[in-house]
Amino acid sequence: MLSVTAGQAENEAWVFREDGRFGVAVPLVTNLRVQEFFAGAKLGTVERDFGGHVRTLLRLDSGCEALRNEFAVVCAQFIDPGIDGQERVALTANPLEWWNRWRQLLGNSNRDRRAYSSLGELLALERLRSQGIDARWIGPLQGSVDIEATGASYEVKSTLSRYGSVVHIAGQFQLNRSKHVPLHLIHQRFEPSTVGDSIDSVIRRLIECGMAVEELESSLARDGLHAGGAARAETYRLLESTVYAVNDEFPGITPSSFSGGVVPAGILSIEYDVDLSALHGQPF
Repeated sequence: MLSVTAGQAENEAWVFREDGRFGVAVPLVTNLRVQEFFAGAKLGTVERDFGGHVRTLLRLDSGCEALRNEFAVVCAQFIDPGIDGQERVALTANPLEWWNRWRQLLGNSNRDRRAYSSLGELLALERLRSQGIDARWIGPLQGSVDIEATGASYEVKSTLSRYGSVVHIAGQFQLNRSKHVPLHLIHQRFEPSTVGDSIDSVIRRLIECGMAVEELESSLARDGLHAGGAARAETYRLLESTVYAVNDEFPGITPSSFSGGVVPAGILSIEYDVDLSALHGQPF
């Protein structure tokens, strides 16, 4: 339920509580679409009917009742029009700039899924399917590999480093090979670019090739990359893509590295770095 606040029409704002969430909203006069998540808050565009007239609103909301008083401080700044409405004009013209300032202040960088990581996995998926291989993207499901394909599995590592070839292995099961299904590691090297691929552009191509939009969107949502999010429009140029066979010569720490094939009791996790420059790979 929305309620109008006092103020000039061009600076109007609403407070609301619906579907277990609460927050504030301001009107938008453009077709801009926003969908950003930050810890316990969300910034997005919604449409609401006002007496038969559908309006687009820019909405800041949260579902964290325990921190509603702290959230109210951010809401107050969000709807404050500023002197002569200048703050409102800046907010509605570029909501992501406002959003990113708060993210930098409160430090959410470690929670964000890097767009190029998901992009690397999607490009690898597209490449495999273009070769006629039946492949599924399961990385967002927190499995031990990123892509399952007919007769093989693939782990994908992406970087923005122009030179280094060190990859981080998170967990003792990430490179745990099956006796029956070959495992490969794909290393993708990107650079930010005004031209190139984005998550949205690859998703469109995958859908055109027959993949289900619901399955792809569900997986992206698990990574925090919801439709309309700015990260999905970021473009990168793929500089290099190399595939390595994860075999007996590939350095790794898995349960088979230990006596009896079992990780010793008391060890909760194992993480390590592998330098791929000493290994022989093939262009992918």
